[in-house]
Amino acid sequence: MKRRRLVLGLGLVCVLAFGGCTVTAAWSLGVFTSKGRYDPIDACTLMPSTETLAPLVRNGARESGDSRPKTFLDLGDEGNMASQCKWSSVPSKQDRPFRTVRIHAKTMTHDGRQSAEKEADHDLDIWHRNAVRNKGQDGVRPVSVAERAYSTTDKTVIKIFAVTEIYDLHVKFRDSNVLVDVSARTHTPPGDQERALVLGLARNVAERLRTHAN
Repeated sequence: MKRRRLVLGLGLVCVLAFGGCTVTAAWSLGVFTSKGRYDPIDACTLMPSTETLAPLVRNGARESGDSRPKTFLDLGDEGNMASQCKWSSVPSKQDRPFRTVRIHAKTMTHDGRQSAEKEADHDLDIWHRNAVRNKGQDGVRPVSVAERAYSTTDKTVIKIFAVTEIYDLHVKFRDSNVLVDVSARTHTPPGDQERALVLGLARNVAERLRTHAN
């Protein structure tokens, strides 16, 4: 009887050990990690209607280019996928109040040890730290869009024959495993009204993104 109990006990220990190793291996391979709510997003499917964009861009039209999601150098279908779509004034060089609005979408598709959502949040963390370092805490404001979002403004000064100032207003947000950067460019100093327009556009884009959820 004692020998039988010993054999059963050893068998149970082996089963538990094997199960633990299996779970650990599966975790390492990403079996239990979430891939997020979204398949690779085409940024142009997030671009609102012409009527919605009319207050932002004069006589706007979509710029030509391949918006399909693709990896770096477009090598295969694995990995994080990025896509971009732009809507610009026609003819160019007109601000009403913006010359161009742009949507950039990055879909995290990795299934490694971290979930796709955590990868997206980590990517946003890196961007946020760099933005705060360059602009200060007041230059990067949290806003209410999707799960986590910030607004900021970039200024570029070009000096050739004359001084040209370029302002890019951004709202960057995360929803599950997707990072979206909604931006608008103008050559005149923006104010609260322009920032409100970009924030409204970002919220519209976030609503359109949710229709793609799995």
